[in-house]
Amino acid sequence: MKYAYSNTRVKAMESKLVKKETLERMLAAKEQESIAAMLLQTEYKSEVEKLGGVKAMGTLIDFALSRNLGRETSKLISIAPKDQRAIMIAIAGEWDISNIKILLEAIASKKSYDDISRYVIDTKYTGLAISKEVMALKGVDEAISWMSGHTPYSAMLASAQEAYRRSHSALDAGEALEREYYIRLGGTIQKLSIIDKEAAALIRSRIDMRNMLVLLEAKKHGTDYANASARLLPNGTMQMHAMEKLFKDSKNVEGLAESAKVFDLKGAAAEYGAGKTKPLMVFEISMLNEIFRKALRGVRHSVLSFGALVAFLYLKEVEVFTIRILIKGRSYGLSDAEIKGMISWLK
Repeated sequence: MKYAYSNTRVKAMESKLVKKETLERMLAAKEQESIAAMLLQTEYKSEVEKLGGVKAMGTLIDFALSRNLGRETSKLISIAPKDQRAIMIAIAGEWDISNIKILLEAIASKKSYDDISRYVIDTKYTGLAISKEVMALKGVDEAISWMSGHTPYSAMLASAQEAYRRSHSALDAGEALEREYYIRLGGTIQKLSIIDKEAAALIRSRIDMRNMLVLLEAKKHGTDYANASARLLPNGTMQMHAMEKLFKDSKNVEGLAESAKVFDLKGAAAEYGAGKTKPLMVFEISMLNEIFRKALRGVRHSVLSFGALVAFLYLKEVEVFTIRILIKGRSYGLSDAEIKGMISWLK
């Protein structure tokens, strides 16, 4: 019964996710302000109002989305059973790693805090307040040193700093940090496998998605496996030798996608092959859709389990991703059909 409270809270949070009907109305909206007005009728109301309401949303919707995702993530951590809260913190650490990568790349490219703050997820350890301090520092190396002393990621950041000092590339530092995070996440996944196998499988699917995108990108650009393998993450469903075989046995992007076992990418491969611009995003969307469906089942069918918390975390991420697609698609002049094709769970 230790999950009675947390699962009840998750069910309540799930009921407040943006409904399909609302997303379809957002899709029909012609202006960002109209989408913001609809968000005032959802759980995003607090963030929208704090940022100036509908009139400010043309430029600040991304802030509202990132802040809300941070708030909901913190809530999930707080409602997890106390003896398993560390597992939830470790899983949600993905957002911290994402924030740190954004900060390092921004400092390297001499961007300002205002340039990137809308994409920073407002987490406890690397949220807006800390990000502002980091962006005031002089360089990437100094930023890594500062965060090592002010976040619980000092050991992971040591790998990032070593990579940066070797290549002077913020991108390399970010990839080293991310890899170290996923190596350490392996221990968390093992613990979670004992508690809830489906929740552990959902996290592995996330890692599989990241690895598939690396392989597809490498195949598209003619990169050899030796170089691509440095960016592959451990602890997914696919083992390293299986990924190497998949990559080397595939003649092209479509062949690689069709041969993948961890996701059903045959439809995406056909769409990619028929397209003129060959965007890899069709594969990312297909995989994200599959993860969305697994997460939805996890929230709705997990009874008194840790899996409901993990599933909701990913449902919330997909919701934010969806709203961003609606906004960006409209601003880029995409048709309703093109936007809806990118978010197939609306069908």
